[in-house]
Formats: sequence, C-alpha cells, structure tokens
Amino acid sequence: MKSSILVITGGTGGHVIPAVNFFNYLETKSDNIFLLTDHRGSKYIKNINKKNILIINSSHLSGNFFFRLKAIIKLLIGFLQSIRIFIKLKPKTVISFGSYASLMPLLCFVFYKIFFKSKLYIHEQNSVVGQTNKIFIKFSNKIFMNFNKEYKSLDIYKEKITVVGLPQKPNNDYLNHENKKNYKNFNFLVFAGSQGSLDILVIFKKIIDRLKTMPKLKKVKFIVQSPLQKQKEIENLLIENSYDFEIKNFYENFDYILKKTDIALCRSGAGTINDLINYKIPAIICPLPSAKDNHQYENAKVLSNVKCALIIDKNKINIDAIILFINKVLNDKNFNKSLLDNFSKIKTQNASKIIWQLIEDDQ
Repeated sequence: MKSSILVITGGTGGHVIPAVNFFNYLETKSDNIFLLTDHRGSKYIKNINKKNILIINSSHLSGNFFFRLKAIIKLLIGFLQSIRIFIKLKPKTVISFGSYASLMPLLCFVFYKIFFKSKLYIHEQNSVVGQTNKIFIKFSNKIFMNFNKEYKSLDIYKEKITVVGLPQKPNNDYLNHENKKNYKNFNFLVFAGSQGSLDILVIFKKIIDRLKTMPKLKKVKFIVQSPLQKQKEIENLLIENSYDFEIKNFYENFDYILKKTDIALCRSGAGTINDLINYKIPAIICPLPSAKDNHQYENAKVLSNVKCALIIDKNKINIDAIILFINKVLNDKNFNKSLLDNFSKIKTQNASKIIWQLIEDDQ
C-alpha cells in the first residue's frame, strides 16, 4: 500500500500505547505512515521519527465554565490543524484508537471523505465502546475489538466487528511467564496504570496492616508504582514492617517487572487487563469509579468471570476476601494450577498482524 496511512490516538496511555505498538508494526510494512496525537498523548510516544508524529490541540470538556470555554477553543484549533494534516497527507487509510483527542481528526475525516476516497478503521480497547468511537462507528469500514464479549449496542454493526485483542510490543516475553516462579521472592506488584492512583495506595496500606500479622506471608517482596508525593510514606510503611521492596513513580523495564510478578493490585484499564492476561497474573482489581460508562468495571469482569481476579470496591473494602485471595495465590498449588488453566481459556492473538491483514483485504 503506497498511499499514506494515518493512525489517530491521544489522551491517556491506554489509548496511545496500543496505537504506538500498531504504528511500529506498520513501519515494517510501509514507509508512508503517520501518527496523529495531542500534546498529552505525545508523552507516551518514544523512539519514533519526529517527522512521522503530528501533534494537535485537544481537550476533554469536563470542568467548570472557564475550563470548557478554553477546551472548545483548543478543539477548534485542533480541527483546523487536522484539516491541514488531511489536505497535506491525503490519507487513504485512517485507523483510530479513540479518546477525546480523536474527535476533531475524525470529524475532519467525515468532511474529507466527501471529496477524497478514504477508509476508516476503528479499534476499541475497552469492554464498553468509548464516546468518540461510538459517534464515528457508522463511518467506519471495520471495527476491531479488544475483548471477546457481546456488544449489544453494536448489533447493527456486527458484520463489521472482529475481535483482535490489543496491539502489543514486538516481543514475546510473556510466553515465558512460567519462569517467574524461579525468582527468590513472592513478588507483589502495586500499580495503577499511566495516570497513577492514590486510592490504590490506600487499599495497599490496609493490606499491609493485615499481612504484618501473618508470619507465613513475610517472604513477600513489593514492587510499587507510586506518585512521588506518596513514596516516602510507602517506604516508611514497608521498612517498619521489614519488607523487601522496590518503589518508583515509573518503571522503564515494566515487561521485566510483569514477567516476575506473582500477584498484582491494580486498576483495570484495557492495557492493564491485557498485561495481566498475557503474563497470567492473578490480580486484586479496584476499577476506577469515575471511568466513563463504568468501562473499567466491565474490563475487570473479563478476568473475574474466569476466576483470575478479585474485584473490590474502594468504598466497601472486604479485607478478609483480599487476604484469602493473596494467601491462596501464595500457598495453594491447586489454586495456582486452576488460575493457569483459567487464563488459558482467554484467547490471545497477534492483534497488529490481524488488523493489518483485514485492512489489506478491505482495500
């Protein structure tokens, strides 16, 4: 395919990282591919030629009157920037990974398609279709879904839908997940995705208060992703209770961390759920309550439905259930065998390869 390809993404890491992974895959197939994102999304983009990255203004609309007014101005600027990009590149293939940052470029696509031949493909990372994707699905040629579940709201588009999974980095470290049991410690990962979370750390402290009374669980090593302002407090807590630990606000070698993780306390963004599936990590999951359409809870059900995760409500923390789950993962061999069997029921695929093949077949 010699014509230009435009990948659109932005906002949070949950939208941007899969788009970047797909972009990197496409670079092996085409030398005329571009990645359009917003300023917030650009911080998740590394090791890509700057000339192939296009940055526009964007904003969500939640906030007070003055924030919304400023947001509307940013969106209008983003729309004008998008028009310029479409006129310059004349993309024949547009692939959107959603988020509010995709709104103006996709609106521009609708006008662009009136005058030029172009096709739109949409990838949805979450278990609930995001608002931007929902608006533009009618204009898409194909819809690529991450999770294999029923999407009743998309019944009229079911012929367009293919479950492909989430584009991953071009490595297969997670295929060797069994090796993590060779590490000295029982590794407990505490993280909350690209946006961080103080709620997760509050739950973590409650867990520590109970674990310190249980000598059999003393061999746990904690690997914590924490905002800088909370690190000293967490460090002191773990030192006081004689736990081995690592703590950072960001881990560059996160694949290595995941590979040796035995259990996790985390949110349930699409990327997090896919990491847990790929590395077969049982988890205590606290979905973000403010997530649009409660999509994090729906994401978490992908794992809880096959008994690989415990979902907890930050306002109704059942610490006994949490400790029981941790204890089973640490000490119950039969429970761990059932976890691996249950994870194996979740089908994983090479999403980037499948998406590209379907796009090529549609040209």
